[in-house]
Amino acid sequence: MDAINAKTVKGLTLIELLITIVILSMVIGLASYSFSLFSSHWSTSRDSFARASGAFQRVELVRTAVENGIAWAVRDRKSGDIGFYFLGREEGFTLVSNDPVFSVGAPAVIRVFREPDGPGRWKLVYEEASLRTVSLRHPDQTLPFSHRMVVIEGLRQLSFRYFGWPSLRIRSGGFEEFGEQAVPDWFDTFDGLQRVQHPQLVGMTLDGIEVPLYLPERSDRILDAMLTE
Repeated sequence: MDAINAKTVKGLTLIELLITIVILSMVIGLASYSFSLFSSHWSTSRDSFARASGAFQRVELVRTAVENGIAWAVRDRKSGDIGFYFLGREEGFTLVSNDPVFSVGAPAVIRVFREPDGPGRWKLVYEEASLRTVSLRHPDQTLPFSHRMVVIEGLRQLSFRYFGWPSLRIRSGGFEEFGEQAVPDWFDTFDGLQRVQHPQLVGMTLDGIEVPLYLPERSDRILDAMLTE
């Protein structure tokens, strides 16, 4: 009986030990590879989320600055005509904001526009010039743009358009004088000096998604006050 037990109760042979080590090595290697994949995927997802979150926050800052725009009256040096400091084109726009991103407690001229970001790509850029120590009186003044922020990079499509009245005369004359022309519409360009008003809405298209930016209706009151001075 003791002899039988001595034969049946024995340790691993060298081959069995080697096979066990190989299997354990494979299991550990597979676990390490799986953990590496998980870590890489988690890191990529986390970085993507952080980039998306940062871009969203920057877009919100721009939206707040634009929607607190001021109908800032200026006078043309040559003609002497009074209009408003707003210039919008397909590639971007410029206006005066009462709630800029960087110049806290003071109005600033802001411009939101696109820049090339490699072949077939665009980036959305925000720039700002504080009016804390500057008196803005004319549309062609040179301004100290000292702040810059890249809002979004790598956009395949980025353009701007503007919803407003064709002119102050049409807006004032109404349907009785101008008929079907007396309605606001979308425009690829909008010059506040020529139209003597702000657009009511800026449409910013980001990769097929249009982000509406609403401007406050203040130009009429400011213009009336200036003309009665």
